[in-house]
Amino acid sequence: MTQPSVALKRLFHLFKVMALSTLIGSVIGGGFSLIWRPQATPLYHSQVLISLTKVRRQKINGTTYINYDNGAQLTGLFQNNFKSPTTERALRQAFKQAKLSTALTQPSELNLTTAHNSSLIRVDVTDHKQQTAVKGANVAAKVAVTQFEKQYQLRNSRVLAWATSADRQVMTISRSEIMLKFMIAGMLLGFLWVFVRELWQRRVASK
Repeated sequence: MTQPSVALKRLFHLFKVMALSTLIGSVIGGGFSLIWRPQATPLYHSQVLISLTKVRRQKINGTTYINYDNGAQLTGLFQNNFKSPTTERALRQAFKQAKLSTALTQPSELNLTTAHNSSLIRVDVTDHKQQTAVKGANVAAKVAVTQFEKQYQLRNSRVLAWATSADRQVMTISRSEIMLKFMIAGMLLGFLWVFVRELWQRRVASK
């Protein structure tokens, strides 16, 4: 009957230490947010527009007719192929050749979006440098189109509008975000303290 009580005491001690460290972290974070004024960080957003519409020209009796094949049904395949390991490897290699591998490392910096029931696909790239955002969007779009054509042997995809500029956005860290980060840090430090203390006690007891 003593073992459950010891386990409960340890669990209660863990919660107590983590709650106390979280409280201390929130207080420190609140004070830090009042003293330190976060500076605005500029971000640049660039995009490339890809079309999956296939244009077919047919000449009958000297008259050229143009037919448009809407590729809206291919957008799902295009997105899945963009997320495939083969395309990811090709994208990393292309970024490395373009000297962008160290800049575009987070998945949130590169997004692929499609409009409902449309054959248009948008490649969005966000970075702290304007030139990196523009260059990264163009490289990603080129790789996406090349890999899609290679995988499905389709000639529907083409870049409709290349990226030539990037829109400037301003990102700031809010006071609540600073406090949340300090609270998480305090919680982790409290857990680490209990873990190290438990290991030390077991080591001393074994001796």
